[in-house]
Amino acid sequence: MTDASAEKSPDVKPPAGGLKERAKGALMFAPVVLLLIWWGGAPFTWLMGAAAAIGGFEWARMVLTGKDNAPKGMAYVAAGAAALPVMVSGMMYSPLIAFWFLLALCFLLFAYNFSQSGPSAKLTIVGVIYISFAISIMVWLRGAENGLYHFCTLLFIVWASDIAAYFTGRTLGGPKLAPVISPKKTWSGFFGSSVGAGLVAAGMAGPWLTVQLGVAGGTIGGMGEGGYFVMGFVLAMFGQMGDLIISIFKRHFGVKDTGALIPGHGGILDRIDALLLVALVFGSLKVLAG
Repeated sequence: MTDASAEKSPDVKPPAGGLKERAKGALMFAPVVLLLIWWGGAPFTWLMGAAAAIGGFEWARMVLTGKDNAPKGMAYVAAGAAALPVMVSGMMYSPLIAFWFLLALCFLLFAYNFSQSGPSAKLTIVGVIYISFAISIMVWLRGAENGLYHFCTLLFIVWASDIAAYFTGRTLGGPKLAPVISPKKTWSGFFGSSVGAGLVAAGMAGPWLTVQLGVAGGTIGGMGEGGYFVMGFVLAMFGQMGDLIISIFKRHFGVKDTGALIPGHGGILDRIDALLLVALVFGSLKVLAG
C-alpha cells in the first residue's frame, strides 16, 4: 500500500498495534473505569462527564479539521457543552432535563461561533448533542433502580458484540460489510457479533444470576433469556451502525483516529462509538418497557 492510499484508509491500523497493543491500552484504564462504574454516584458521574468532554472535544476538532477560520476555542466550548448536561443528569437523574440544558448550551455554542465569524457549526452541534445525550442516558441508567445490573448488561452486550465480531471476522472472513467506510468489517463479523451479544444478554437474564444479584424480576420488561437474546442480537446491530457512523465522518475528514488518549485504541470516540448508539436504544427500551 502506498503512502497516499494509507492516508485515504483511516480505519486500517498498522500491524504493529495488534491485539497485544490494544489489550495493553485497555488495561491502563480498565481498573479505574470498572471501579467507578461499580461505585456509582458522583464519582461515576464525573467519569462520564470527563468522557463527554473529551468526546465533544474530539468531535469538534475532527469536523473543523482544515477550516482555517474556525474559532480556536470552538473545540473547548464543545467539550464544555457536552460535559455539563451529563453532570446535570447525574444530579437530577433525568436525561430529559439534561437534554433541554444541552440544547441551551448548544445555542450558546452556536452564538460563540457566530460571534467569531467561524464556519457553520451545525455539524459540531449535532455531534455534541449525540455524544452528550447518549452519555446522559448512561448516567441516568446507572442511577436508576438496579442500575448497576442494567448498566453492566449494556456494557457486556457491547463488549461481547465487539469481541465476537473481531474473532468471527478474522476466523471466517468473507465479503466485506462496508469496504469503503471500514475495510476490516465483514458480514460474518456482523452476524457473529449479534450472536455473541445475544448469548451474553441471555446469560444476564438467567434466573440463577438475577437471583444471585438480587434483581430477580428486574429485567427490562420482565423478559427472560429468550427475550434478552433477541434484545442483545438486535442491539449488536445498532452497535455496528454506531461504529460505522463515526467511521463515515473519520473517513470524510481524513482522520485515522479521533484522538490518541488510549494506546492501541485511539481516542474516546474510537472506543465508545458503538456504545453511544446502543445506550440510546437500550435506554429507550428501559423507559418504554419499564
